[in-house]
Amino acid sequence: MNLVTIKTFFYDHETILYEPTFQAEGIDYFLKDQKTIAIDPLVSNAIGGIKLQVREEDEDRARALVALIEANNSYSELGTVISVNGQKYEKTLDECPKCHSEEIYLYKQSFFEGLFKPFAKKPRYCNNCQHTWNVS
Repeated sequence: MNLVTIKTFFYDHETILYEPTFQAEGIDYFLKDQKTIAIDPLVSNAIGGIKLQVREEDEDRARALVALIEANNSYSELGTVISVNGQKYEKTLDECPKCHSEEIYLYKQSFFEGLFKPFAKKPRYCNNCQHTWNVS
């Protein structure tokens, strides 16, 4: 039996929406490296994350199901990165205090900024009205 990786997750909690949906649809799946990352999340990047795998014959159905889950999931945009004035911002679930839009992005700190400025204010950017503000 050959398995095909159809999606990769970097944290164990990201699989929560997928498992019950695949079970309900009767698609057999395997989450390769899930237990390893659940025990030590810091190894996720090193081993390539948790791989959602299905049998080759279920690949098309499984990919369609993943697309459906992501289309109906407000969290699917998380991780989206945009560039504003040369700085990178990552999608977050905040709301703009000015226009109440949910198109909010959080300044994406570099590794060194996070290391040397762990308590710095974190700028937010509204992609709807271009409002920026800081949150501690």
